[in-house]
Amino acid sequence: MLMHKDFEEFLKLLNYHKAKYVIVGGYALSAYFIPRATKDLDILIEPSQNNAIKVIEALKEFGFNLSNLETKELMSPEVIIQLGRPPVRIDILTSITGVEWKEVWKNRKKGAFGESQISTYFIGKNQLIKNKIATGREQDLLDVKKLKKLKE
Repeated sequence: MLMHKDFEEFLKLLNYHKAKYVIVGGYALSAYFIPRATKDLDILIEPSQNNAIKVIEALKEFGFNLSNLETKELMSPEVIIQLGRPPVRIDILTSITGVEWKEVWKNRKKGAFGESQISTYFIGKNQLIKNKIATGREQDLLDVKKLKKLKE
């Protein structure tokens, strides 16, 4: 799967600022098998004040216009910040359906992303399954079938 350089650059900035995040959604499948095509990179962040500050610093360096973004927004549930347009869109999420941040962080999977093999974290397999079942979309349920076939 082609990984856009903007995705890699943003992940590098999150790492540089020591932000707590995990890759979720379609790109998270790459930690387990060859993923399907997807329109964006979904990043779940820890919804805390300290982490929100780190994410905002990364966004500033990335060149995102922050005139309306406040720290408290990145601490509130169900917030989605969208950068760019598909197929090169990054969605920053403060929560996802079916699992809580603490469970996701505790069970994260260390991996590498993109051509640069950036060190990153992906949502754990069981939490990814819970999330995809909770969303209930047809494609997500197909992903669940593939994930369940994998051995730990």
